[in-house]
Amino acid sequence: MSMIEKQAKLGRELLELNVDTVRKFAELSSENFRRYMELNQSYAQKLPEVREVGAFVELQRDYGQSLWDGVRDDFKARGDIVRTAVEHTGSLIRGAFGSEPEVAEGQAEAAAEAA
Repeated sequence: MSMIEKQAKLGRELLELNVDTVRKFAELSSENFRRYMELNQSYAQKLPEVREVGAFVELQRDYGQSLWDGVRDDFKARGDIVRTAVEHTGSLIRGAFGSEPEVAEGQAEAAAEAA
C-alpha cells in the first residue's frame, strides 16, 4: 500500500471514529437530559406533599444526591468514551506510520485490552 493510500485510509478511519464518538456523546447527552427531566418531575411531584422542615431537608438531600450521582456517572461515561477514542486513534496512527511488526504488535495489545 502506498503512503498516499495509507494517508487516505487513515483520514477515512479518523473521520469515522470522530463521527462515532460524537454520536456516542449525543446519545449520552440525550439520555442524561431525559433522566434529569424525570428526576425533576419526581421531585416536583413530591414537593407539595412536604409539610415540615425536616422532610423538606431530607427531600433536598435526596435530590442533591441523585443529581450528584447522575453527574458522576456522566463524567465517567464521557471519560470512557474519550479514553476509547484516544486509544483507537493511537492504534490508527501507529498503523499508518509504524512498521508492519509494530502494527501487528499494537493491534494485538489493543485486542488484549479490549478483551
